[in-house]
Amino acid sequence: MNTPRGLVVTGAHVSFGARPGLHGVDLSVARGERVALLGPSGCGKTSLLRAVAGLQPLTSGAIAVDGTEVTGVLPEQRGIVYMHQSPSLFDHLSVIDNVGFPLEVRGTPRRQARERAAALLDRVQLARLAHRASDTLSGGQRHRVALARALAANPAVLLLDEPFAALDPELRAEVRETVLDLLGTAEWAPAVVVVTHDVDEAAAMAHRVAILLDGRLAQVASPEHLLNAPVSVAVARLLGLPNVLTGIRAADGRVSFALDRCDARGAVGQVAVVVRVNAVRFGPPGAGTPARVVSVQHRLAGTIVRVDVAGEQVTGIPAPGLSLAAGDRVGVLVDPGAVHVLDEALGGRDV
Repeated sequence: MNTPRGLVVTGAHVSFGARPGLHGVDLSVARGERVALLGPSGCGKTSLLRAVAGLQPLTSGAIAVDGTEVTGVLPEQRGIVYMHQSPSLFDHLSVIDNVGFPLEVRGTPRRQARERAAALLDRVQLARLAHRASDTLSGGQRHRVALARALAANPAVLLLDEPFAALDPELRAEVRETVLDLLGTAEWAPAVVVVTHDVDEAAAMAHRVAILLDGRLAQVASPEHLLNAPVSVAVARLLGLPNVLTGIRAADGRVSFALDRCDARGAVGQVAVVVRVNAVRFGPPGAGTPARVVSVQHRLAGTIVRVDVAGEQVTGIPAPGLSLAAGDRVGVLVDPGAVHVLDEALGGRDV
């Protein structure tokens, strides 16, 4: 039997004191895999990371790293590195000695530790700053040095707690790309869990996204699957999917909603219908379901239009060459293959 390599969390319960905590969390992350942990503020994302790192106790459950249970093991002996939101460096040490510090603590000779540190600094494009005092670095440089230091110890598991939250958007994207480049080519391939509030960032960074709601993992899936097929209205709303519409299922399994009809067998009654933005196209009046333009937003990625269809708000993309303004009448077309039906009313009641 093969020993699972990476991180395995089984039945984890974490207390939040007087508030409900995490209960029954199961999560596995293989070596070389990146999982983004997404959820509303206060849902316990950081608490889960701290419990995995050994900085917060589990009420019950188990944590294993590379097949060895580490639930009762000291944090420094777990093979886990936890990188906080605002990385702290040793300001009395040079950049290269900051990166080499974990190796020297383990008994690696100073010369070898510095050679390893120099190689990592080169990988994060900071070799020229190796001998600079760490307190002279910019925010983005400090993040990259902290990442190099985290990886110097060759951890089996790397935990990143909103590592880019303090950076401005341009620098955030630059540092994120550095992280992905470094992790994508690391010969030792740690299991990575990254906490973020940003859905786009989660989709860009992770092989899978884990949605934490009400103390449990509501869904764990690839970004593509998650966006195409959320398991509940709550997950769809957390992801910021704008087209969550009311539908009615008839006895023959046909679901009628504001834009169209589709086949989805199940119980008769009200359901929720999720439609991806890029599956909704707006054309001239008469080209589809009639609607009125509510707003037009011009973004770097393209123009996004919101319309009113029989009292429901729908967001989509205009047909090429079509210029729209608020108040215009349009026809709405939807790709039936991009419609996902949930057996749940929008009010949150089961059908």
